[in-house]
Amino acid sequence: MPIKNTGSFDELVRGDYVLVSDLKIIMWDFRAGDNSLEKILKLDDDEIQSRLSQKNVEKRIILRTCNRLEIYYDADVIFDDENVFPASKFMRGEGAIMHILRVSAGLESMSVGENEILRQIKEAMEKSIKEGRSNKFLSMVFHRAIKLGKEIRERTEISHGKVSIPSIMIDQIGKRGLISDKRIGIVGTGKMAATIVKYLKKEENAVITIYGRNDEAGKELADLFSVNFRKTLDIPVIIEESDVIITATTSKTILIDRMEIENIKKRVLLVDISNPKNIDENFINPTVELLNLEMANQIMEENRKRKEKDIVLAEEIIKKEMNKIYAKIAEGEIEGYISEIYGKAREVLQDEITRYNAAVNAGHDPSETLTAMGNSFINKILAPQTLTLKRMIREGKTESVRDYLDSASDFSDEDSYQKDFFSEDPKESQSQQPQNHQLSQTL
Repeated sequence: MPIKNTGSFDELVRGDYVLVSDLKIIMWDFRAGDNSLEKILKLDDDEIQSRLSQKNVEKRIILRTCNRLEIYYDADVIFDDENVFPASKFMRGEGAIMHILRVSAGLESMSVGENEILRQIKEAMEKSIKEGRSNKFLSMVFHRAIKLGKEIRERTEISHGKVSIPSIMIDQIGKRGLISDKRIGIVGTGKMAATIVKYLKKEENAVITIYGRNDEAGKELADLFSVNFRKTLDIPVIIEESDVIITATTSKTILIDRMEIENIKKRVLLVDISNPKNIDENFINPTVELLNLEMANQIMEENRKRKEKDIVLAEEIIKKEMNKIYAKIAEGEIEGYISEIYGKAREVLQDEITRYNAAVNAGHDPSETLTAMGNSFINKILAPQTLTLKRMIREGKTESVRDYLDSASDFSDEDSYQKDFFSEDPKESQSQQPQNHQLSQTL
């Protein structure tokens, strides 16, 4: 629907309005000063989907990571009831589209330039499409965001070095001399655990064991990377068998509590990359060190400072992509209006043909009836456009009217019309040509 021009994308503005679809986002991320992200992440997908459906939000894409939960949707609904989605941030329109592009580029990640977010965006989109919850607009925006994320990583060095949280944490483990010939226990059998194992396998001589209750997923992961698997979440056993324990689960509760940590009698490094937290940080034990997401902030801030030039270049690329997306949206909106015009023309034509046949059958002169039919058709088709142009002139949009009429005059002959209309986009021309040719032949 048309929205008032705010001064952005001036080259796309025609008159006072620019045509866009109104993307909206409900979001929580790691920047929240409270525990709102942890609370919302404790809700399973079924509960979130149910709350959206209750508000008639059927077209949506849900992006869930350990550091963010974002719901992108295309519906005329504003969530202002704190009981539905408490402590959420809200974005819409231009800001919402800009946000998904920045997320895809890695600019909104805890660690700037991380690559994992691209996979997560792609999986979120594909899941939504598979479940019938996406639409043409949402899919277009996400496709463009994924493509942009790849382009930025190719044209800049924003993703060079240790950029993902798992790689940063493993780097810190290595700096403490706790990888080679050390026993590393990974608690979890999901995607994050798989990512950790993948990074650890690049190191030498690490003795890796995966711990979890999901026997099928655990064995599959262990076989994939040729590591050990134990079907248990018995924490004292895991502590006894490990020098380093990395928790990477979606558990909504603490897995390693304060008492268990304070009972440890040997040197152990605990690494918690889960959100909500899996390891209680309120302990006193000089033989145990804890690394978690909050403690990684300093490392990631240093990473951001080193990549300031790449960030600036990425933002410039994003601005150019925004122009392309808005042009694509406007094109889609205009095509919808054009389709309506042609549809209306066909309806008017059919009505006039029916009236013509009735008049001829009633004994009226065919030639005079055909002339009357043609005049009636012209009036009904051109009247709305003529009145609109006159109204625009009254509103002071004379230049826009003049530009339109000058452009329209270029198509005064059939050859010029055919050459220009069917040469812009071959695929679109193929779909438009039959209906337009049929209409012109009927006339």
